[in-house]
Formats: sequence, structure tokens, C-alpha cells
Amino acid sequence: MAGDERKQAEIDFGYVLQLLDLHAGTSLVELGCGSGWMTRFAARHGVHAEGYDISPEMIEIAREQAAAEGLDVRFEAADMEQLDLGRRFDTCLLYDALHHSPRADLVLASAHRALKPGGRLLLAEPNWKQRFQGRDASTEYGVSELGYSPRKLKKLLREAGFTDIRRFHNNRKRLFSNSPRETAAHLAEPLVYRLLAPFWTQIWLRARAS
Repeated sequence: MAGDERKQAEIDFGYVLQLLDLHAGTSLVELGCGSGWMTRFAARHGVHAEGYDISPEMIEIAREQAAAEGLDVRFEAADMEQLDLGRRFDTCLLYDALHHSPRADLVLASAHRALKPGGRLLLAEPNWKQRFQGRDASTEYGVSELGYSPRKLKKLLREAGFTDIRRFHNNRKRLFSNSPRETAAHLAEPLVYRLLAPFWTQIWLRARAS
């Protein structure tokens, strides 16, 4: 990862740690894990982590990186629409992955089957702009690039058997100088952020498996 991307990744993983209450001994499965960087971050914190992705190439990268870092992580190539993991995980993560599937209902059913009763799912998806920005990627690469509203995602979660659904907004902090303009912008930022956050931030939803 480039420097800015890595910083972004570390910030987002901090949210995952907090919202899923990950700690040593917790079990986590990531569906649609890609190259597995989020799964590996979890393993570094003593989490028993597994990652699944439909791309064998991505899984091979994930395994190589885990081996290079000396991490005990299981990565498997599998379709997240069809998985049955036996309700054995404390937590499940779908990070920037659901919009790549044309059947979100099947993915969420897989997530529910992965979790112990009362286990937590964390879902992080792009905001409303994905509905438009994803079209170019879909045309160029031939992949699914769907966009979901928070209301639609909550409906899908309820239909999949999840309860206690809560939405969170991510607030990426920045440095600012003590110039009058910077100070004024910093003081105004919280109000502006609270007004606009529901419209432009990522969608973070946490739910509990029944």
C-alpha cells in the first residue's frame, strides 16, 4: 500500500477493532477479504482470523503475505454467496465487499450462518456515490459495482435475521495549524460534519445475529 492508503487502512481498522470489540482470543471471519490485509491486521492483535474471497489470485497473495509476516491465518478461495461456516465465529466483517455481489441477500445469509448466536457483523460500504462512480469500473473490469442506501442495507440485514442494527459515521481527523483561518475551519468542522455526514461518509452498519 502507498503511504496515504496505508494510513487510511489503519484508521479504518481502528474502527473495526472498536465496533467489533476485537481482542486476543476473539474469532473473526472476513468475507470478500481480497488480499487479506484487514484479516491480517486482526491476526496481529491475537484474533483468530479467517478470510474468504472468490478470487484464487487474491487468496494466494493473502497467504504469501501472512506467511511473510509469520501469521497463523487461514485464507480460502470461496464464493461468499454460498458459504456455510457452521455458526462458529464471534464476529464477521464485510469491508468494502458487498457491492461486488449481485446477490447481497445471499452474502448476508452466509454471514449469518458464520456467526454464533449473538455474534456481531460489521458492514462497511461506499456511500450513495458508488451507484454512479461504480458504473465505469463495472464496464471496464466486468465486475459487479452496486450501490446501496443505508435504508436498503438495514432492510436486507433484518431479512437475513440480524437485529440490533446501528449505523456509525467515520470521522477522519486531520492536522491543522494555529492560523486564524485554520482555527476557524477546525471549530466549524464538527457542525458541518454532523450536518453532512449522513450523505457523504461511508456506510458503517453493525448488527447482531439472532
